[in-house]
Amino acid sequence: MDSTSNDIDQLTFEEAYLRLQETVTQLEVGNLPLAEAMTLYQTGMDLAKQCGLQLDQAELTIKKLTPSGDLVDFDEI
Repeated sequence: MDSTSNDIDQLTFEEAYLRLQETVTQLEVGNLPLAEAMTLYQTGMDLAKQCGLQLDQAELTIKKLTPSGDLVDFDEI
């Protein structure tokens, strides 16, 4: 694992999501050399993966906190 992936692992969800948005914007604007675009794309994929992992963990935590183990619609509470 390279240092960039390790840095991404340390980000909060909010930090990773913000960096992902910035990365997508840079890629959408274009005008990047291919090597830089590929690096940004890989970084974006790593950030998206980190966000997904954190969301999955939050969902598991919520399931543990509900009596039935199911996600509950807040309107039903």
